Amino acid sequence: MRRGEIYLVNFGKKYNSEFGKIRPALIIQNDIANRNIENVAFKGVTVIPMSTNICGGDLRVCIPKRDDLDQTSEICINELCTLDVSRIQLEKLLTSLSQEELAETQRKLSSHMGI
Repeated sequence: MRRGEIYLVNFGKKYNSEFGKIRPALIIQNDIANRNIENVAFKGVTVIPMSTNICGGDLRVCIPKRDDLDQTSEICINELCTLDVSRIQLEKLLTSLSQEELAETQRKLSSHMGI
């Protein structure tokens, strides 16, 4: 698992405005933490869920259908969350972001977080 990769993630039951169900999500956590996930007690991974409900805007990054990503989807920047690694279906990498897509995601995430 590496930063910039997209896997299916089980977000569980939808609660109010939170994302739910199994859906693609971007691994946004840094690779040092990702490489050491098995060596720590708290096995949280920071991800950003994706949606096929295409809206555009400052809080979305469009990722075209490719590899094993079945539909064009958007990374939903404002839904950043940390989940246990067991919720991520690591056996199947859907796709990886290009350098340009990752840079756009990082820029929009930094703007959203005010950093």
